Amino acid sequence: MWNKKLMLSLLCSCSLLSPLSVSADDNSEIAAVDASSLTMGKNWQDFQSTSGKCQMKFPKSPEHISEKMSMPEEGYDLKYDAYISSTDPKTVFMLLIAQYPDFVDERFAHMSLEAFLNGILTHNPGNQLIFADLVLVQGHEALDFFIRSGTVYFKGRAMMVKNSLYLMAMECEVQNYNENHYNTFVNSFILNK
Repeated sequence: MWNKKLMLSLLCSCSLLSPLSVSADDNSEIAAVDASSLTMGKNWQDFQSTSGKCQMKFPKSPEHISEKMSMPEEGYDLKYDAYISSTDPKTVFMLLIAQYPDFVDERFAHMSLEAFLNGILTHNPGNQLIFADLVLVQGHEALDFFIRSGTVYFKGRAMMVKNSLYLMAMECEVQNYNENHYNTFVNSFILNK
């Protein structure tokens, strides 16, 4: 079972790297899928976000968590939608869509993506950056990154589109890392126009 309280705190901080959590104190579940049937993403399921803004493949139908956060110090609200699925109890795939106010836009994408990565890295002193690269994805600036924290890998892609931050990531124990699964997940992302 995925720890929903942990997920919400991760969403709130936009610092998604923490030790992988599998807990029995929550009623929401993410069932594991037989990893052998997922080789090269053959049996992955197509998924469209509830807002219809994007689509991608998940190992199984993802759990959806939605949260609206008041940011009184900044003077606005943030809306988060997170979609979470797993291939096994130690490998989680997530799509986070954070919607900022209209005055935040992708003109500042480079700076926003750097601030996002710095937030992840400073959140936990044990986080080690393996690599980070700016890339162009479907005409939008994006940041590919790979982080290790102890025995956990956190690899993902973050991109700003208008006033929305899209984060696609895989979190897993080091020994469970599967590059093919990561590539199937991240490369299946499509923005709907």
